[in-house]
Amino acid sequence: LKWDVACPVLPPRPVMAALKRMITGIPGHFQPGTFGYSLAFGAVAGTVLGGVEYGTRHLSVMLWDTEREKLQSRLRYLEKQVVFNKEQEAEGKAHYLTSLAQEYNPVATAMPFNKLDDAMRL
Repeated sequence: LKWDVACPVLPPRPVMAALKRMITGIPGHFQPGTFGYSLAFGAVAGTVLGGVEYGTRHLSVMLWDTEREKLQSRLRYLEKQVVFNKEQEAEGKAHYLTSLAQEYNPVATAMPFNKLDDAMRL
């Protein structure tokens, strides 16, 4: 290959030189005291500290949190109250129907001077 002749595969020499300078200059931006280094260090430190905080919160909830048990106990108590109230309501309705049945007078439902219809008898 001759460098004097334009090669369709390789870019020209000035472009290659510029790329080489850019690539070799990248590590200089990540040495201590530079903005890139501080930015990368902060990102890594934040990720590590966030992971540690997440882990400690997870362990705290897993080992020492009793709120879940309190809420479940309250829900069970509420369910028992609901069942009791429904039973009371059903019993009240039954008593109401019984009192209505005691007051029921089938003769009062008959037309005057006619026989009592069998459908009206209890």
